[in-house]
Amino acid sequence: MLFKGKELSMEEKIIHSIRGLGIDMIDEAKSGHPGIVLGAAPILYTLYAKHLKINPKDPNWYDRDRFVLSAGHGSALLYATLFLAGYDLDLEDLKKFRKLDSLTPGHPEYAVTPGVDMTTGPLGQGLATAVGMAMAEEYLGTYFRKKEAPLINHYTYVLCGDGDLMEGVSYEAISLAGQLKLNKLIAIYDCNQISLDGKVDKTMIENIPQRFNAMNWNVFIVQDGESVDAIDNAIEKAKTSIERPNLIIVNTTIGKFSKYQGTNKAHGTPLEKDDIVAIKERMGLRPIPFIVSSDACEAFQAMIKERTEPIYKQYKELHEKLKEDVKAELEKLEQKDASIEDVMIDYQIPESKEEEIRVTGGKVLNALAKNHPFLLGGAADVSTSTKTYLTDEGDFGPQNSLGRNIWYGVREHAMGAITNGLALMGLRPFASCFLAFSDYLKPAIRMSCLMNLPTIYIFTHDSFKVGEDGPTHQPVEQLIGLRSIPNIEVFRPADANEVIGTYKYIATKKEGPSVIVLGRNKAKIQENTSINDIQKGGYITKKEHKNLSAILISSGEELEITHEVATKLEEKGYDIRVVSMPSIERFKKQPEKYRESLLPLGVKTFVIEASSSYSWYEFVYNQKYLITMDEFGKSGSKQELERKYQFDVESIENRIEELLK
Repeated sequence: MLFKGKELSMEEKIIHSIRGLGIDMIDEAKSGHPGIVLGAAPILYTLYAKHLKINPKDPNWYDRDRFVLSAGHGSALLYATLFLAGYDLDLEDLKKFRKLDSLTPGHPEYAVTPGVDMTTGPLGQGLATAVGMAMAEEYLGTYFRKKEAPLINHYTYVLCGDGDLMEGVSYEAISLAGQLKLNKLIAIYDCNQISLDGKVDKTMIENIPQRFNAMNWNVFIVQDGESVDAIDNAIEKAKTSIERPNLIIVNTTIGKFSKYQGTNKAHGTPLEKDDIVAIKERMGLRPIPFIVSSDACEAFQAMIKERTEPIYKQYKELHEKLKEDVKAELEKLEQKDASIEDVMIDYQIPESKEEEIRVTGGKVLNALAKNHPFLLGGAADVSTSTKTYLTDEGDFGPQNSLGRNIWYGVREHAMGAITNGLALMGLRPFASCFLAFSDYLKPAIRMSCLMNLPTIYIFTHDSFKVGEDGPTHQPVEQLIGLRSIPNIEVFRPADANEVIGTYKYIATKKEGPSVIVLGRNKAKIQENTSINDIQKGGYITKKEHKNLSAILISSGEELEITHEVATKLEEKGYDIRVVSMPSIERFKKQPEKYRESLLPLGVKTFVIEASSSYSWYEFVYNQKYLITMDEFGKSGSKQELERKYQFDVESIENRIEELLK
């Protein structure tokens, strides 16, 4: 095989094979991003051939190195590399790139393609999530070493681009990684100075090395992105770091060998046929789609096997010698089973039989955490308000890698992504802030849902009734925003019983994200609320006596008012049923017979909840039956605001009675 008139080395054959397959996939799909395939192939080759601790025949081996393609638009580059490396992909899979139900979707997807460690695409999320993976490696490595099981000791690598570093979420995560001295995190920056619309200097002029140095990172620069030796040397240096995470800046040429190389035209548009032919000729490849050199495949796989097989074998041997309890813990991580067994929650009911719901939440979270060491998390500088600090569990950091409280600071965006990284490693993480600011986490929550991760989001200060802080801190549309995301379960418990039930149910889940929404105000512990029925999403808390006049549905702290309204209406001769519905999603998953038994057709049904009406239309006849909040609040006391927005008992009673007449 000739390249520019000379015989290709085996390294060049493999790198050009990756490039050739990548552009063939994009051409076949008539969609994709050829620029990064042609520009960054030497980086992927160097990582897989010389550094990544992996086993393509056992892609989920727990102590493998993690690799995150934060620049997820480069999926063709990754799939071509995985195929050549010997993962369970064949040429037909590559030919189905971006086709429906293929193993090679448009952007990498977790649990779809063997060898893909997380779903990526939204820029910045991959880099930020990799920080969470590196934190989990630090925590779990120390945890098992203390149990005389030194089985977790690996690196987290991430390939990012200019777009990743422009995103604010990456800045937040990079800052925290430097604070935590995550020395086994290695980010490789594909620095081609081109984004989709044009040259990066039109949008980003800061000095990247100085930025990372200022945030306590090591920075290594590779001037020639075609030099495997230079990339290899930089990675070797990064792996010797003791107290800093590492950034390797590799200067590459986007669309290398294309007639559009070095321009944004090579970024996100399939190449023209004549250009593909010319590129392959320049690389010494035959101009036939999906033709792969068998000796290149065999050589690449042999390099990986020779380097990693002894490490893998040693891991398996040590694994077999583990004590049974330690082996069971590790196997749960390997099986991605985040459920907590034998959930015991010790909660003392206050003498007053009322308590702020967020305070109850903090007590229950602490009780749950006591016997479950893989439950950890933090808040965005508001743990004193959200009550999510784990007492006596220590703070995670360079001096205490077994601390279970993560000090995120005011970094909600990164907190969400890091939480996903922790969950991808098998931990049971939680993240917390005020409900009004859950919007800052929304992209990461969406990623939790896409990857079906067992993350727990705890949001407090749940309605306009937080009062004096005013409309900036009073959530209105956030609940419907969260409920509208596919594959999530949102809970808004009404009192201590429902808080306990929510945590017990969530703890037993093996997968899937959950949101717990807690009020700031005191709530009475209702006589008929249930710990066990919470998992049904909705259940009856007050039965009618004989002839059902109306059903009142409520959630959260409004349930208390709803019971008061029901009592007032019964005094006037109406027969009222009250249904607590802390989770619409759970309720919809119940059998039809159960749902109809709670909400029979033909009965006037009302909803009382201090948030957007959009969650509730399917349960009522028309908008008149929705006692909800569809405008921003104001600064004032809880009582003043309830009167102003007609959420006091008298106003609700009168409105319902008018419709019942």
